[in-house]
Amino acid sequence: MTRVIAVANQKGGVGKTVTSLNLAACMARRGRRTLLIDLDPQGHCGVGLGVDTEPLAATTYELLVDKSAPFDALTLKLPWPELASLSFVPSNLRLALAERELSVRSTLGNLALATRLRDIRADYDEVVLDCPPSLSKLTLNAFLASDLVLIPVAVGFFSIHGVRMLAETLRDIFEETGLDYEIRCLITRYRAGQTVSREVRRAADEMFGDFCFSSVIRETAEVEKSVGAQTPLCISAPRCHAALDYEALCDELLELASATRRGAQAGGRDEPSTEKEAADGREGQKAV
Repeated sequence: MTRVIAVANQKGGVGKTVTSLNLAACMARRGRRTLLIDLDPQGHCGVGLGVDTEPLAATTYELLVDKSAPFDALTLKLPWPELASLSFVPSNLRLALAERELSVRSTLGNLALATRLRDIRADYDEVVLDCPPSLSKLTLNAFLASDLVLIPVAVGFFSIHGVRMLAETLRDIFEETGLDYEIRCLITRYRAGQTVSREVRRAADEMFGDFCFSSVIRETAEVEKSVGAQTPLCISAPRCHAALDYEALCDELLELASATRRGAQAGGRDEPSTEKEAADGREGQKAV
């Protein structure tokens, strides 16, 4: 069953886009049919993947506001043979206009992404959404379309405060809509010998408990080098600490999906018979 993962944090500089594109690349390298969607008008996913997004006329903007835009025309394939199963929907500054256009649609504007993903979920195993660094209508669209919200938390004294605010927002959305999604925390820019790293890890464990990933993403110069080279870590520096950490995160996520399926079967709850049936059930929930 297709899983939609929203990578979100309203605080910038936490490794959100780096996590989105490297997680998507790791999934694709495992042979998972993976779709990466850039929901940030800054278009940093495209920058990190070597895509010149500014002249593009088919982007996430069309995905959200133009129901008639063929989905195939919005997706790009990337040049690495190892990532043949990775598709990418880029964004550029035009996406900022979608905020106003979605606002005039009342509650239906919050479900624009969920509606578009409904028809293509059967074509992918994993969908990764790179959210903007704000609690905007674009981010809300991501939350209402997702099965799991992954919150990157960079090591720093203000990080946990920001995560607490985001967790409260997600809890409010859950109480208002009843949507069934998981929330998981990922520590980024971690240094094992650094006191503040250990303190942030301890605070995250206390806040999220078992919902904090065992994997942490270690601070390494290869991350910035891979961004400069516009190439995912699993290709540019596959043996560096951060690349191995993203592989470990991928393992955790795949095991989480397996455990979820096993739990559903053990509880006697039937899986949806089709991807469309699963998506229809999600869309039928009450909108914010």
